[in-house]
Amino acid sequence: MVYDVPATKQVKIRQNVPYLSNLAIDIYTPPDMKADETRPAVVFLNAIGDSAQSKVKSWAIYQSWPRLVAAHGLVGISMDADGEHIQDSLRGVFDFLRKQGAQYGIDAARLGVYAASANVRGAYEYLIGEHAASGIRAAALYYGGVPTGRLRADLPVLFIVAQGDAPRLGAPLGALWQRVIEARAPWSLLFASNLPHAFDAFSDNDDARRVIQQSLAFWKSHLEAVPQPSWQPSPARAVVATMYGNEPQQTAEALANWLKNNPQDATAQVQYGRVLTQLRRYDEAAAAYEKAQSLGANDPGLLAGLGQIKFSQQKFEQAIPLLRSAIEGGMRNSLVYGQLASALLHAGHNEEAITAYLKAFDAGIPPGANTRGVAYFNLACGYTRIGQKDKALDALSNAVTEGFTNRNAYETDEDLAPLRTETRFQELLTRLPKS
Repeated sequence: MVYDVPATKQVKIRQNVPYLSNLAIDIYTPPDMKADETRPAVVFLNAIGDSAQSKVKSWAIYQSWPRLVAAHGLVGISMDADGEHIQDSLRGVFDFLRKQGAQYGIDAARLGVYAASANVRGAYEYLIGEHAASGIRAAALYYGGVPTGRLRADLPVLFIVAQGDAPRLGAPLGALWQRVIEARAPWSLLFASNLPHAFDAFSDNDDARRVIQQSLAFWKSHLEAVPQPSWQPSPARAVVATMYGNEPQQTAEALANWLKNNPQDATAQVQYGRVLTQLRRYDEAAAAYEKAQSLGANDPGLLAGLGQIKFSQQKFEQAIPLLRSAIEGGMRNSLVYGQLASALLHAGHNEEAITAYLKAFDAGIPPGANTRGVAYFNLACGYTRIGQKDKALDALSNAVTEGFTNRNAYETDEDLAPLRTETRFQELLTRLPKS
């Protein structure tokens, strides 16, 4: 390896311990390990098999890697494998560790694995198979092909891609992160910039050494006990954690339980109203916001939230002062301006609605048919109501450009009736799909 520490010279080695038929493992133990102690271990997987002339565990890389792991306090294990029975060999080594590992100082309930290059395919086949050892808690996969099987949601994986390998991995590499997200798999993808295949053996530089350091930290993080805090779990922190987890149903349940014991918590009432709005439970949300108001809360977020509920309930005259107060309090974003504008338009306050729409555009309404497109359409309705046909037609043209092309809306909306005899309106209809 291109990485070494002084303690590797004191590592103890037990060679050729039989584990299956004529196959054996070499066991590297930390210098400070006691006779009756067990430690987590990292198994350096041989998923290609051995030849009569060359055993993988005799290669320098497969001797120095487990030695380095042992120098960092874990047990390192390298293995023989039968090339014609790879999966049997892998099952065999983990069965041996489960049954007899303790007498060699190995905690078979806390195992990590390393697989590199051509070994990754067979190793991954084992890891996602029905016989995978339950004690495997972390897998580092070095510069191998992109796995094609399922992604386990219960196995942390450090997947390391060397820059020199990336071109040949092609589209599957680019798609891997999306697969990880969809599977909610605990993977870390590490791109080894400026490094070639097998860099841990051949790249004598600090870039390679840093990747090795990260691998050691990865194994130790998942295999060694995590220091526990001195404080007792906080129910309030648990509630906030659900809020940041973007799971509104869980947050609603957590806040409901919290408020049973803390009904006078105005902040919790505001948050409860917010999450109930997300769940479209508008009446309950309004009650939570109003309870918060009765407890003295009057922040812009509360006012905006309650105003949005009144808007969704088509109580526009009630929504307008709430949304205005939220804006005056600092919530000058396109969403609040847009809802105020729509409420004003529905309530017949046309000039004020136009002003609010223009401010919403200035605040940055996101592009799209159902955002800027709809806003321009509504702005056109406002302009038409006050007799400003040219500005109305300009707004309609912008609505079409933004993708709002619902022809029925243009042909039937009563607000636009004064425009339908205009030449520009007829020309605009030619830009829309047929009914």
